[in-house]
Amino acid sequence: MKIDGGPAGTTIERFKAIERFGHWLLAGSFIALGLTGLITLMGRSFLIPLMGPDAFATLAAGSKWLHNNVAWAFMLGLVMTFVMWVAHNIPNKLDWQWLKAGGGIFTKSHPPAKKFNAGQKIIFWTVMILGFSVSLSGLSLLFPFEMPMFAKTFGVMNSILGTDFPTVLAPHEEMQYANIWHSIVAFVMMVAIIAHIYIGSVGMEGAFDAMGNGQVDVEWARQHHDLWVAEVEAKQAKGEST
Repeated sequence: MKIDGGPAGTTIERFKAIERFGHWLLAGSFIALGLTGLITLMGRSFLIPLMGPDAFATLAAGSKWLHNNVAWAFMLGLVMTFVMWVAHNIPNKLDWQWLKAGGGIFTKSHPPAKKFNAGQKIIFWTVMILGFSVSLSGLSLLFPFEMPMFAKTFGVMNSILGTDFPTVLAPHEEMQYANIWHSIVAFVMMVAIIAHIYIGSVGMEGAFDAMGNGQVDVEWARQHHDLWVAEVEAKQAKGEST
């Protein structure tokens, strides 16, 4: 997606340094967790034939250590981005108009949007909800005796849905369920994040600058977040007049 008519050459601040730090903390830790998680989950099948069991044992042990410790950075980034952006990601009537227009991806139209459009809000809530879930299952795997997840969850599901899931689970059974859930949620997140990475880099001209240096081209901002630009300019005009 190109900027219609090309860049204006002037910029507007899109994200402050603390916002970019929170974003890259979350993104960088997620990539590290994804890679180390894949090595731990499937490395035996793919890597032992390539590098041998001894080398893989060292890699797997290092991956597990990194995975367990980088998880804390991921959870911190998740909390930071939630606190900073939740107010901008509350759904409203503009989102439905944006979705009906397909975000302007398939047409030349640019639906009106504030700081975050409907597509970004979907990514935000996907990351927040799944990130919270994958964090809980990860904590349950780290502390299986202190934080069992599934026995109580199954009990609630049984009372609501009338199902017959087991409500008394041994620690190793809790870990088995947590491991399965952790992997499923992580894979869904990977798919969503790959799409986000594409749109935020090569898929849209000028988009990466928002998280690169925090400054975006004014013409790009007007095309994709016109109402947000109007709010920023109104605040600037008010500040200059006082």
